[in-house]
Amino acid sequence: KQWYQRRVRGERRVNTVITKEQEHTADVMLGFVHMLVGGVDEAHDLVLPYSWPCDTKWGGPAVLDSPALPTATYIHALIHRMEGYHVGEQGMLGWQNARFWYKETPSNCVLFEGFRTVVEGVREGWKWKSEEEREAVCGKDTWTDTLGLFAEERKSPRMVKYCDAVHNAELEMVLEHCNAVINKV
Repeated sequence: KQWYQRRVRGERRVNTVITKEQEHTADVMLGFVHMLVGGVDEAHDLVLPYSWPCDTKWGGPAVLDSPALPTATYIHALIHRMEGYHVGEQGMLGWQNARFWYKETPSNCVLFEGFRTVVEGVREGWKWKSEEEREAVCGKDTWTDTLGLFAEERKSPRMVKYCDAVHNAELEMVLEHCNAVINKV
């Protein structure tokens, strides 16, 4: 993180006329990219200052009133969801911590609506064996609970494939959102 801050936040930035939202979203997107390549701890440390209002030993000083707060909090939840059954901070399993962060994500976060669209798109193209199967998957309180259920059971390769399709579409949606914010014209 220190190298990144010196390199990107320093005088080497090519385009110095950017908004706080663009700068903060770029930091958060870097965390997201770390998550995608397996750097969950690094991702967490980059996203934490934008999603938690207190200084921490992991992420450093909090960035208060960041315009990237909704995106950072949503990505923070994704990071913990990636932990799954591993015990993380505060002794919580990744699934539990992800639920906490989804609840912390501001309700006006555009990623929530985008995610609903992603789920509907994958759901509509999916061949359900029965209405009961559809309800068992789509009727869960949260997507995190659905993923947890199938990760635990792993009995249905079909359902694992469905979860993978939704998860991958969600990751693509988050990348597109961050890119759109950072590269505003």
